[in-house]
Amino acid sequence: MTEQLKKKTDELLAELKLKNLDIQEYIDQNENSFIEISLKEFWSELLERSGKSKSNIINAADISYIYFYEIIQGKKVPKKDKIIRLILAMELELDDVQTALRYCNQSPLYPRIKRDSLLIYAIENHYSIYQTQALLLENGETELQ
Repeated sequence: MTEQLKKKTDELLAELKLKNLDIQEYIDQNENSFIEISLKEFWSELLERSGKSKSNIINAADISYIYFYEIIQGKKVPKKDKIIRLILAMELELDDVQTALRYCNQSPLYPRIKRDSLLIYAIENHYSIYQTQALLLENGETELQ
């Protein structure tokens, strides 16, 4: 096997911090360490893993049919709250939320932020959207948009 092994994130970061780094050389040498993201394939995989019908997800997430299909076809990149709604509706895991947030250029949930802590709790306990909204409101936080 002559294919270079993928480097760990810490290794890539250490290289990027080097003074006088030739960025083009870095890119060339680390080509197979970069993530190639197809949002359409990513959402398709999550849908399959959820085992839920699209209509059930749409209803549980309380989002529009058109917007849902634009997201799963990779035509729209959802904001943080919509991603959380979808993952809650699919009853997936926190890792799935964090990955989806990163792929959609959103900040991951951070436990030192009260609202994020509540969302992490809701995801870990497989709360519905409505249970999550109630939890947020009970704790003085804004609802999922």
